Amino acid sequence: MLASDWKRAGRALLGALLMASLLASQPALAQGNKCPEEAASIRHAESQLPRLAVAPPEDQQIVCITLETNILFARRIAAHLAHCPRSPHARNAEAWQRTNSLYTSLFTERRCKPAIRSFRG
Repeated sequence: MLASDWKRAGRALLGALLMASLLASQPALAQGNKCPEEAASIRHAESQLPRLAVAPPEDQQIVCITLETNILFARRIAAHLAHCPRSPHARNAEAWQRTNSLYTSLFTERRCKPAIRSFRG
């Protein structure tokens, strides 16, 4: 891949990360009648998550932000399911717990530092 392709991919990733961080930093809406709206919001955010498989391994910053974004999303899912156990996202809860554990380990191994405000569910 050319350097210009990596720069373009980096800009696209940063835009997606900004969107994901904004969505992840909002307080959970999953209370009472808000479960369907929160589930839809989560579905939309999930479609925009950055993928570790396409992050250039030598770019520490992009890899760390990718890991952190997915960790925060996994926490958002857990918070949502605590309020809405019948959510359609419940079937993926175990997979997101495993992803959270794996990515948290990778985040620590790579000596990443938090860059995104934590999701407060």
